[in-house]
Amino acid sequence: MRAGNARVGSAWCLAWVLALVCTGCVELRNALSPPPKSVTQQAPAQAPVPSPKCPERIAQEAPLEAELVRTVGPRSFVPGLTLPQLGFERPPEGPEVRSSFQAQLSLADGPVELVGVTLQKGAGLMVLRPGEDGYCVVNTWSTWQLEEVQYTLDSSWTSPDGRTAILLLKLVVAPGTPAEEPRWVVLGTDGWRAWVALGTPPQHQLLVPSVSLRPKGKQLYLDVKLERTSRFTLGKDGRFITGQ
Repeated sequence: MRAGNARVGSAWCLAWVLALVCTGCVELRNALSPPPKSVTQQAPAQAPVPSPKCPERIAQEAPLEAELVRTVGPRSFVPGLTLPQLGFERPPEGPEVRSSFQAQLSLADGPVELVGVTLQKGAGLMVLRPGEDGYCVVNTWSTWQLEEVQYTLDSSWTSPDGRTAILLLKLVVAPGTPAEEPRWVVLGTDGWRAWVALGTPPQHQLLVPSVSLRPKGKQLYLDVKLERTSRFTLGKDGRFITGQ
């Protein structure tokens, strides 16, 4: 694709495909109860165990688009990667939460875990750093829709120096119905923070048939297909810009 057409097409495409989406907050409470204490034997008093601390280098920023778990945000510590350990527990007659995917990124500053969950009419992502006794939350992303959602990690890319990773998330709203609609979200992370790599929340979901990551040497491009394909180039700040 020629560079001139890419710049014109990209600007036209971006103006039409960034969607204003619902930013309703998904609040899921942990309903786990502590085990009952024995009434026949009283345990000796013990000093409280301090909670593990997460690195201050993790940026304490707002969740991306919408809040995923009210009690879990940047620098929060979680003991494991199961749904209850991450703060998800389905209460009686509450919304269903199920695991969508788990993946690991190998970055220069250490591995990063990705946990995707599908909610009742929504989806979410948790970005976490492994620690000594668990995981520290880097940040979360979530969205809330009016219909059922299918949700996957379509692809990911890590820069040659290992400093940055780009994630391409795919959502299908109202799958299998006449109203079926594919949506795409592009996120970035350096292992210490996470951000939306194309668009500005809440106008960052791409309502187009196809989006793909296109590595070329050390450079990464994003191809967005509507009536024609528009190409965006990954900038030094980890966000895509128009043109080659």
